[in-house]
Amino acid sequence: MSPQQAAKLAPSLKVVETSEPEGLAANPKSLSELHPLTMPRGGIDRLSFTTWDTIDVPGFGEDTFQLQGYYVIERENPTSASWQDASVNIFMRELAVSGVSEKFGRVNVAVNPDIDKQSGGQVRPGTRYAGLEDSPKLCVMEGFMMFSLPDAGITVFNKEVIRLTHFITHIPPVGQGGGTGRVDVKLYRVDDPDGPPVATLREVRTNIGTWLD
Repeated sequence: MSPQQAAKLAPSLKVVETSEPEGLAANPKSLSELHPLTMPRGGIDRLSFTTWDTIDVPGFGEDTFQLQGYYVIERENPTSASWQDASVNIFMRELAVSGVSEKFGRVNVAVNPDIDKQSGGQVRPGTRYAGLEDSPKLCVMEGFMMFSLPDAGITVFNKEVIRLTHFITHIPPVGQGGGTGRVDVKLYRVDDPDGPPVATLREVRTNIGTWLD
């Protein structure tokens, strides 16, 4: 990230100050610094991000399409340097992914700036297989998003959380993926937020890429 970009993002990307347990690894910024089953210090990760979203829009139908772009995640310091014991609070500060649906055209997705709810989550304490230190950890992210579908003439948002789950072996989880599984998240028009839902999110699958300059 350039100094100009960093300065532009600084107001919203100030890392939450939390106590730092002894023994944390350095905050990785490249693949050579990324170590599995290791807890790094808190930091900000600007990573490429790919999703495959399935949305049902009445009048257009249901479609699955690829979106590509990036996200920015802010991580607090872990509660412990122990991979097995630690938890990490995380916050999604930015999301910018876009693509094209064959059924309803262009789609752009971002964090919803107009809803009074935080998009964030946690790398949970414990591991996937209890008692095994070299086991993946569960990461849960709950998002409030805005979906712009300009060719379909609507911009919609979710009121119920979109819950992404990943089992990860390193932080940040470069090269790993997960998603929602099959869901039924209603989407509402931003210009009629109290009206009936006009689309439904059925599934999100994700893949987390590498750092962006």
